[in-house]
Amino acid sequence: MLGPIANKDYVLKYLNIYDTHALKKYGQNFLIDDELAESIVSKVKDDKDSIILEIGPGLGALTYHLVKKEGHKVLVEIDPLMCDHLKHQIQENDIEILNMDFLRMNLKKYDKEIVVVGNLPYYITTDIIEKLLLANNVTQMTLMVQKEAYERLTAPISSKEYSPISIFLEYVGGTKILSKVSRHSYIPEPHVDSLVFQVNVKKEKQIENESAFFKITKAMFLMRRKTILNNLTSYLKDKQKAETILNELSCPLTARPEQLNLDFYLKLTKEILKCR
Repeated sequence: MLGPIANKDYVLKYLNIYDTHALKKYGQNFLIDDELAESIVSKVKDDKDSIILEIGPGLGALTYHLVKKEGHKVLVEIDPLMCDHLKHQIQENDIEILNMDFLRMNLKKYDKEIVVVGNLPYYITTDIIEKLLLANNVTQMTLMVQKEAYERLTAPISSKEYSPISIFLEYVGGTKILSKVSRHSYIPEPHVDSLVFQVNVKKEKQIENESAFFKITKAMFLMRRKTILNNLTSYLKDKQKAETILNELSCPLTARPEQLNLDFYLKLTKEILKCR
């Protein structure tokens, strides 16, 4: 690969060659800070037995440094023009380039552990992270997101933004901020700053049926303004059973979903599964 790619001249050169620009429909912002790109990739775990999955590589700012790492690399890029660019620039044979929407990708087809890195578009940040959390073969995520998106994802209990994904991130081990990213590090320049964070997924399970835990927790937040009793009744279609379970857990029937912590939702899932 020619490079480094994360600089203003490179980005403007190829956008001009392709007679294109950053496309809003794909949430494109091109990184122009190579020192930052190298720093991000340096935190990505790699070994010959794992797969490194890059989401939205664009012109290849992170890819330029990823190619030096061990293991098979999979690049998932929705923009066909960017995909063609990567195919022309990359000569390494341990890289697979897929032109597709990541949200449609089947992660289960890989029988190896997956390490994920990417600069995520704001409008689908939550959907992408939820998909990664639900996959049982993703062991690490190193992601760049807008600052306000991160604050929403990691919102504390009882806050307006506290959500199932906040609970799921805590469940898998929490997040660690690696670096702050100025809006000036991109073309075009976004309105807000970003940051890079990492999730190292715990291997030990706190609950056997994780898919049920995710499903039940999400169901409890479907009607945020309703009480946990109303949401649980809707899910079970049995108010008496819902009351019995909540009383068993010593949970006030008037509590709201955002007032209840990870431990509660783990216990709730176990109680529901016991009743079936």
